[in-house]
Amino acid sequence: MVRPQFLMPEPLQDAGVVDRYGFTLGKTALPARSEAEQLASARKENSRALKWQGMISDWTTFSGGAGQKKLKRRVRKGIPDGVRGHIWQVASGSMDAHQARPLLYGQLRGRPSPMDSHIDKDLHRTMPTHVQFRADADGQQQLFNVCHALAVHAPEVGYNQAEAYVVATLLTYMTEEEAFWMLEHISRYCGQGRMWMESFEGWVETRERLDAIVRVKLPKLHAHLKHNGVIPDLYALQWFLTLFAKDFPFEATLGIWDVFLCEPQPKASKILYRVVLVVLQEGEKELLRMSDVQELTDHIRKLPSTCPALQGGRLVERALAIPLKTRTLFPDSAR
Repeated sequence: MVRPQFLMPEPLQDAGVVDRYGFTLGKTALPARSEAEQLASARKENSRALKWQGMISDWTTFSGGAGQKKLKRRVRKGIPDGVRGHIWQVASGSMDAHQARPLLYGQLRGRPSPMDSHIDKDLHRTMPTHVQFRADADGQQQLFNVCHALAVHAPEVGYNQAEAYVVATLLTYMTEEEAFWMLEHISRYCGQGRMWMESFEGWVETRERLDAIVRVKLPKLHAHLKHNGVIPDLYALQWFLTLFAKDFPFEATLGIWDVFLCEPQPKASKILYRVVLVVLQEGEKELLRMSDVQELTDHIRKLPSTCPALQGGRLVERALAIPLKTRTLFPDSAR
């Protein structure tokens, strides 16, 4: 059983140091919380981690039957950082897949891939403000290894630059071998591999679904965007390709992933569409006053990081409140 890595209070933050997730803070960063606030936050996080540790020790109870509802409630409140990586692996099933084939990752790393030069070009461009992926850290090599391994393992998927954002996020919570098995799960079971294919066949289907629900949920905005030539490709393609690791605050990305990785597919994928709806809903008033395609696109993409109503856990909380039936998005899925 893996013990949670309890959080310590955050160091007092000055320009040039890092936030709790490892990203370098600029001079425009928000003022640091007081030491008392940091201590209170750490105690609360550790208390929640202890509750999750109890669930981990009795996982069979919470992964099925009546316990599933409790697990779902806790996941949607957000998984504590100290146990997040472990929970993602257990809940998704990637840990079981890893244990079933313990030698595969090492074997894949030793085989050549025609994608290696493409992967190498993206290393320094992926999460460059995170301490783990600086030129003098080992994160870039780990990032290369994981992307290389999937390219060898699933040549039909190959490599997409967006994949690097997903891998980098995983690597902040687990070892590179664990990250590979999570990536394999995301690519195969969650269907993300079809998004990363050169044909983008997964995006073609996703775009149709997204356009349909925006038309139903936000008809006035949908008509306005369509009239001005703003299609989902212009603002949502990178969001879906990176699983919202691009344009979104890291804390929001983690909350989205908690739901996406811990709830069963295809129901779990509803969170992705719900998040887009919330972003568009929040910006609708301003967007309806714009008519330039570039201005509209830029404003939509900036909303996740600039709109106060979408910060912290509020984005996921609001997204989950949007009613969206699985059969509406995925009519061919098992009921």
